[in-house]
Amino acid sequence: MQYLSLWIEAFAGLGLFLFGMLYLESQIKASAGRAFKHWVHKTTSTTFKSLLTGLSATALFQSSSIVSLMALSLVGAQLINLESAIAMIFGSNIGTTVTAWIVGLVGFKMDIKIIAYVMIGIGGLGGVMADSESPWKSHFGGMVGFGLIFLGLEGMKESFSTFAENFDISAYRLDNVYWYTLIGFTITAVIQSSSASIAIIQSALFAQLIGFEAAAAFVIGANIGTTATVILGSFGGTSDKKRTALAHLFFNFSTGIVALAALTPLVWLTLHIIPAADSVIQIALFHTIFNILGVTLWFPFIAPLSLWLHRFFIKEPHYVTRYIHNVPLDIPDVALDALRTEVMRLEKKVEEFALLAINIPPPKVLEENVSRKKLLDLYQENLGLTYGKLYDNIRRLEGEIFRYITQLSLKNAAAGFQEQIASLAEHTTHLASAAKAIKDMLYDIDRLYNAQSTQEQSFLRNLRYQVLSSVKAFEKARKNENHAMEEMEAVYRQIADSHKNNMTLINDIAANRAIASEMTTIAVNDLHLSKNFTKALRKILRLQNTRQAADDNSPALP
Repeated sequence: MQYLSLWIEAFAGLGLFLFGMLYLESQIKASAGRAFKHWVHKTTSTTFKSLLTGLSATALFQSSSIVSLMALSLVGAQLINLESAIAMIFGSNIGTTVTAWIVGLVGFKMDIKIIAYVMIGIGGLGGVMADSESPWKSHFGGMVGFGLIFLGLEGMKESFSTFAENFDISAYRLDNVYWYTLIGFTITAVIQSSSASIAIIQSALFAQLIGFEAAAAFVIGANIGTTATVILGSFGGTSDKKRTALAHLFFNFSTGIVALAALTPLVWLTLHIIPAADSVIQIALFHTIFNILGVTLWFPFIAPLSLWLHRFFIKEPHYVTRYIHNVPLDIPDVALDALRTEVMRLEKKVEEFALLAINIPPPKVLEENVSRKKLLDLYQENLGLTYGKLYDNIRRLEGEIFRYITQLSLKNAAAGFQEQIASLAEHTTHLASAAKAIKDMLYDIDRLYNAQSTQEQSFLRNLRYQVLSSVKAFEKARKNENHAMEEMEAVYRQIADSHKNNMTLINDIAANRAIASEMTTIAVNDLHLSKNFTKALRKILRLQNTRQAADDNSPALP
């Protein structure tokens, strides 16, 4: 039962650790203001500065794991590059030896749990008290993230403390000292702290339960064992985050192999540098020497190592386009056809985005002949979708189309070809305007769904009706239905000329003191945005009609 409780505590510590990692990264992204970015760039602008940052931060936090995880978070948030992250990890390997010196010199070991409590306490209270728009809210959130990582690591270490305390190293005396490397690796990987593992071996040395060479092999294994924490922290991260973890693994393993191969001369060197010192101090020196040796060997090769690591964790490119990325620019006429098809696809995306914004499933409008009133009555609930992601995808698609248009325009200088390119560019611009108008209404629509007054509910229904009418008329025109253009013009005139009715709704909102005063401004803005949306769709249809008329009047090819 006791061991079951320990494993449950270890599992909870693991959960805290992983959540803290993800939360810290999100807060770093949120708080990445100018001052923070300036600090990061200043301290990691070169690989040598990054090395010093990793070294000093590890000496301060007393944990190479924490600093390595911080490097993962920064590279995952794209605030530093891969080379700087690798250099920080190299520095942390030297900085972690400070704990062994503290244990050896003063017998002191910092309590990480106290740091965790302080950071979570300050961060939690500060986050609650800070204004939601203040950058300090994210800064305090970052402190909570750090505290959770500390607490998770401490939880895992404490849950395994019984195993560590009952670990009688004298019972595992082995003839081959290299077995101690495996023991050091295993213990460090389990308790998530090379400092704790080295403290164990320093205690054994002090009690003369183990020889110095065996202790040195154990320290090498403990150094390699720290890679388990970093690999764990890279799960679910970006490609560069995983490459940084791989660099840490590769560096520690290669350094460990070199140190093991040169174990006897390194031990001899250590014992002759401070021959009169206590063995506890000597093992701290050995830990420092072989880490400095590893960094000295690898530091000049950080750039080639970074380049080599880019061969790993390569994801298949995700295309927001469906047609143009498959068609080379070398055949302009074929590329132009693909471009037209892609723009038509963007039209469909914008229509769907507008319908989802007013919480009506697109198939009900685009594929079925259902009346507007019935649609509004059927779908009155807020769908609560992630609209920001939908809009980001549309914006990326618009960007890729504009890039393709720019590149394609250089392939054929013929006047007719350039006119078609310019027409499609204008088409895409109007679609971008339509999507932006809907995006700017999203927050207000969501707020109106939570409104209780009949005036606000009436305004919301009227706003939804306008957007729905525009989309239905536009879709009919896309399908070349009879009188579709006339219907689009009628919808636009109705929205443009309904000033008197709209002002009545707005006056009703303004007259109701139970409604927040800013709702009047929101209503005026949303009506303007609705008109802009319809106007952009109308311009697209007019542009298409002009383009079609030009094609019909063009001379036949011989």
